[in-house]
This record gives sequence, C-alpha cells and structure tokens, in this order.
Amino acid sequence: MKHLMNFDQLNESLPRDKSVDQMNMVRKLSKGTDIGDRISDMNDEGANLHYMYNAIDKGIESHEDYEKNNKAFIPGWNFKNLTDPFSGNKKPKKKKGKKKTI
Repeated sequence: MKHLMNFDQLNESLPRDKSVDQMNMVRKLSKGTDIGDRISDMNDEGANLHYMYNAIDKGIESHEDYEKNNKAFIPGWNFKNLTDPFSGNKKPKKKKGKKKTI
C-alpha cells in the first residue's frame, strides 16, 4: 500500500494503430462467443443499463488518430491570450476609457 501513495503523476497513453487493429480482429473473431454477447439484452427487459457496451465496438482512438485530428492545437493557448486552442485568434482588448456618470 505504501508504494501506491508514492506516485507523483499518472502517465496514460493511447494505443498505436497496429494494436487497435489487433483488438478489432480479436473482437471480430470472438463476437457471439463473448459472454457479453450471449446474455440477454437487459434493456429489452426494462433495465436501465445503457452504459453497458463493449469498448472495442464503440471504437478506440489510436495515437495516430489523435495526432491527425489535433494538428492545429496550440499548446498554452490560454496563456497566449487566444480565444480557443485551435483557431489562433487573439482575444479583443478591452477599451479603457472614462466611465460616464449622470
């Protein structure tokens, strides 16, 4: 238990395209024999289990897909006074002027 408390950060990573292809191949071969495919659909019986699904059927994003879809991402966009992380448009400066008093 001591060792679990010593982690400073959690490093996660996305699988490569080849790994995703291998998982899809295994899922294709095991479709129908998997226990999740053999039990009855609980949603048809009135259960509220809409979150129950096979993650491979939903699709897994690979590292290459992530890199391809996020080419325009600007790291540190909020520190550079940009409006969003993809467009590169600067935030309009607020005009400093005298307040009108009645």
